[in-house]
Order: sequence, then C-alpha cells, then structure tokens
Amino acid sequence: MAHPVLVARGGALSRTSGLGRAHHDLVDRLTVGMVPGFSLHGVVEHELEGGAAARYYRRRRGHPARVLKAVKVAKESGTRLLHISDQEQAHLVPKESPLPVSVTIHDLFHIAPRVVNLSEGPVQVGDVEVGRARRRDLELLMEGLARADLFICISDATRTEVQQMFPDKLTAIVPHGTELEYSDPYEKGRAATLFLGPKAPGDKCNLLFVGSDEPRKRLAFLDMILEGLADDVREEIHLTRVGADVRLTDEELIAAYQHCEALLFPSAAEGFGLPVLEAMAAGCPVLASDLPAHNEVAAEGRLLPADDADAWRAAISELHSTWKTRGGLPRPPDEEALAQAAEFSLGAWSEHLGDAWSELLE
Repeated sequence: MAHPVLVARGGALSRTSGLGRAHHDLVDRLTVGMVPGFSLHGVVEHELEGGAAARYYRRRRGHPARVLKAVKVAKESGTRLLHISDQEQAHLVPKESPLPVSVTIHDLFHIAPRVVNLSEGPVQVGDVEVGRARRRDLELLMEGLARADLFICISDATRTEVQQMFPDKLTAIVPHGTELEYSDPYEKGRAATLFLGPKAPGDKCNLLFVGSDEPRKRLAFLDMILEGLADDVREEIHLTRVGADVRLTDEELIAAYQHCEALLFPSAAEGFGLPVLEAMAAGCPVLASDLPAHNEVAAEGRLLPADDADAWRAAISELHSTWKTRGGLPRPPDEEALAQAAEFSLGAWSEHLGDAWSELLE
C-alpha cells in the first residue's frame, strides 16, 4: 500500500518559473503513482494575490497555521509525510510537526549568498544586501530548515553545502529527471521552422543561451567571448538568448535544442542546471563551465574552464567549423549528449525519491 504524502508550498507559482515547474512535476508524478511506495494526499498552497500587508500576514502567520491544520487532518486519515517543495518555503515546517517533514533544497544561493571570483571579476550569487523584512524572513527559513527531518538535495554540491550547515540532518541526493521520450530527436523531432526563421536566422551558425540575465548566468562573459572571435566566424554566428531576451514556448524550445548547433552555459553557479539536461535530452551539444552543480549534469568532455576565454573561443570556433563543413545540412543528434541525458531518466528520479522517503519512515 502506498504511503500518502501531503505537499505544501506558499504561493501557487506557475510552471513557467523554475520552482513552480519542479513543484508541479512532483505533484503530477505523485498523482499518477510514479514514486514507488508513495501517493499524493493533497496540496496546501495559496493564490498569489493581495496587498503587501495581506501577503506579509499570510506568509508569516496565516499560511503556516493553515499548513499545520492540514497536517493534523492528514495524519488522522493515514498520511505519513509532509513534504515542502522548495527551501524558500521552509518556514512552513511546523513546530513539533505531527508528521515527519522533508524539504527539497534546490540551492542555498539566497539563504547563504556567496561571491565567485572569476577572470572578469567577482560574480555575486544570491543577495547579500537585503532589507529588515527579508533578513527576518531568512531567519524564519533557517529555523524551519532546522525543524525538518530530511533534505532532498538536487545535486551533490547542494548536499555538501547542506551537510555543512546541518551536519546532523538526514540528506539524500535526488537529481532532476526528464521525460527522455518527449524530446527525443529521433522519435519526437520538431520542425526546424518552429525555431529557424521565426526565432533565429536559418543561414547562421545558431547558438543558444537559456537563462535569466542575472549576473551569475554570465551573459556579459559570453558577449565578450563572441566579440573576441575572428571576424569571419563572428559574422556567421547568431546567439539566441532564451529567457533573457526571447520567450519561447515549450515546443519552440525543444525545436531550438534540436536544431541549434549548441547550448552555451557559462554559469558561475547552479543548483542543478536544468537547461543542460533538457538540451542533452534533445540531442543538443552543450558547452558548459566546469562549476557546480551543472558540472554534475553535463558530459565531462563538454566542460570548459569557467574563466578561460581562449578555451571558450576555441570550442565555439570548432562548432562553427563543423557547421560550415556541413554546408547547410541539419546537425545530427549528439549521441554523447543523449547517452548522458539517459542517466537522468524519470525512472531514476522516482527510485531515488522513493528510497529517500522510505529511509525517513523506517
């Protein structure tokens, strides 16, 4: 018999945000029985509405009280576990919880901000200077994390940080999983016209960046790299900045992965680096900085020294040369990327999560 799990978070973020997507994926997979030994009891969340005073009260008092009430009711019906779907909602871990509590830790960038020193200068990861309300918010998050029983970490790097902060807590590594069949370039190839033409020129060596424009994503570094290429190479390269400049639907993004020459991912720090996995699952070559935690996801041969501009330019020039040699023919799927993506299947994710929760309930 499957153990019911109550899932809680704060505001009902949509799938378009990273944390929102991870939450919805978890709920969907529990709903269909994908996690062995566990099922979904229900979800506690609130709508994103109201003025500043209402939001403040709801986050500090109203919603935590609602979660505690839901936990008590759920326990009476046989629910075995409360799961908080991201660390930014750790204040929802009840004091003296009637049920064991797990929390997914995607990263600790805002709870424990840091500076990564690279050749272009210091890169800020997380907010160091915050107001009084946010400082109190962070204190409540730390108190909530201290009450949790299990931390579900999405990478080994994140787990290492968590263990340094909470050395006596139970931790487990549960990397993101992806539905490999959904973006398989052989079985589910998308039309090139979804990307080439409306979103990117069809006569260029198309490269892709996926992410926001926050400093840790290092778009300025990427611009510097491209500007330093030989003139004849630079003129034939087009970089599409998805997220920072361009919005794509899910179908358009898969088409972009399947038909661009490579994903460029120079990030200074990631909790996981989901675009790297999504690109590889679509058969897209990846060039990524050798920094945590996306260096746990990308194939080892596709990692570049984070601040070696010459290495990045050489790798991009090689991509251009290969594109030029093909003479307009489409890029074949990258078999190394597909093989690496297969390590992060939904089956592996389900098994890891089921094992972690089972250990907690033993």
